[in-house]
Amino acid sequence: MATTPEEFFHGFRQELLAGAEANGRFQLEEFMESVANELLETGFTEGFEFCHFRAQRGMRVDGYWFSDEGVLDLFVADFDCRSELASLTRTDVDAAFKRAVNFFEASINKGMAKDLEITSPEYGLSQQIGDRKQLIRQLNLFLFSERTLSDKIQTLSDSEVAGVPTSYHIWDISRLHRQRSSRNHKEPLNLDFEQMFGNGISCLPAHLGVNTYPSFLIVMPAEILSVLYGKFGARLLEQNVRTFLQARGNVNQGIRATILNEPNMFFAYNNGITATAQGVETKMTDTGLQITRIVDLQIVNGGQTTASLFHTRKRDKADLAQIFVQMKLSVIDSEASETVVPRISEYANTQNRVNAADFFSNHPFHVRLEAFSRRLWAPAQQGAQRESRWFYERARGQYADAQSKLTPAEQKRFKAENPKPQMFTKTELAKFETVWDDHPTGVKPGAQKHLARYARRTGTQ
Repeated sequence: MATTPEEFFHGFRQELLAGAEANGRFQLEEFMESVANELLETGFTEGFEFCHFRAQRGMRVDGYWFSDEGVLDLFVADFDCRSELASLTRTDVDAAFKRAVNFFEASINKGMAKDLEITSPEYGLSQQIGDRKQLIRQLNLFLFSERTLSDKIQTLSDSEVAGVPTSYHIWDISRLHRQRSSRNHKEPLNLDFEQMFGNGISCLPAHLGVNTYPSFLIVMPAEILSVLYGKFGARLLEQNVRTFLQARGNVNQGIRATILNEPNMFFAYNNGITATAQGVETKMTDTGLQITRIVDLQIVNGGQTTASLFHTRKRDKADLAQIFVQMKLSVIDSEASETVVPRISEYANTQNRVNAADFFSNHPFHVRLEAFSRRLWAPAQQGAQRESRWFYERARGQYADAQSKLTPAEQKRFKAENPKPQMFTKTELAKFETVWDDHPTGVKPGAQKHLARYARRTGTQ
């Protein structure tokens, strides 16, 4: 793995060139898809559709995604096929976001779609923005840059665009480098409850002895849980649970009925939430121990409860003031989280609708397919004198990890035997099989949603 942003940039650029050639795409599209995949894996966005539009009127957009929860993600690129790593300044950032803002404002207020070619992707996007303007509750603007962000830019304040609350997110080469280099392949959520809500969360320690991991029992106010889900969305859910829920967007009607009709009985009727964290900070108050900060909160069981609280509050204007949810919080450090958290997620869900077969990566189907891809040789391509393999990446990052400890000569041989264009992931496997089975329209909902549907169809869920 690259150890500096410069080394990472050059490696990423080579990946980009190879991917564009293998996929028959322009470099811009390959760049946007590559970065978007990072966000998909970690829940920063639920989907991505490439849509490149650039006008002389100071407008630009390079991708979008409408969620089922009234959130619109708009993506804009800072990409010029650069061969050397350069700095991304505040002026560059402001100009890029302004172009995306101009496109959104023109679409939502001025009916820009009527001036666009009706068969173009940007027409469809602009038309959807205009049609859904009463439903869009949140706009997220993402800037994908092949440059590295200036240290002078620390934060970007939220604002409103055309009356819609708007947040700004920059994914530059340095952030992408940190993301790929991190053990858990994601940026942890850092929740400061005192800063966000004015108070900590009351808790009861549930761990004994010096060699046990810290754990806590919490009575979580439903309003806080709903606010967290509204702000962070799928990032709050452990990845396997997130993928499961994406195929089941409807509010649980039993939970909704309790919220609306018997809010005072919610604590008694609901099974509660199982969650993990990499770290917590506590303090003793006059009323007892409180958790003031949680690092990387992940809900591993109770995602349906969390989503239903948010949706019922939003759609039905439900008052959550009387509702509380019991939460079991286990603090697992980063060294162990990669192996322990998926087990907690699996075991916590084995008696509910989400069962062990929902957790795709570790299902025997995927383990066996991985073994086949490592053992079987593919026929040599026309004119080639040697065979190669199709490398199935069952768990994210396996292709890079397999090369991390090899010598340069060994890496060269590995890539000859396992060409990058012949590496494929779970989401790509799902697409391949679905199209092969004469269901091309089945891949339309997006990679993660389709993966969950594919799992049900193939019996791996």
